[in-house]
Amino acid sequence: MDTDDLYWVEVPETAFRTPCGGNIGGSLESCVSFADIPGEPGAYAIRDTKLGAASPTLRFSAAEMTDFVTAITGPSDNA
Repeated sequence: MDTDDLYWVEVPETAFRTPCGGNIGGSLESCVSFADIPGEPGAYAIRDTKLGAASPTLRFSAAEMTDFVTAITGPSDNA
């Protein structure tokens, strides 16, 4: 999958989900919204929740998303 091609696919506003909570709260809450990219199985868009629809989105394949999450959280003990 060519990730550059994912930026040409429109992701509707209603597709974004925000699984946040339990952090700092209020304007300092640090979380992202994510969405499946329509018509692209295993492809995702993520953005900062603070800017909402005005936030630029980053696009990832499933493998890239796994690498991104692992870089932030560290390797899983289940690997």
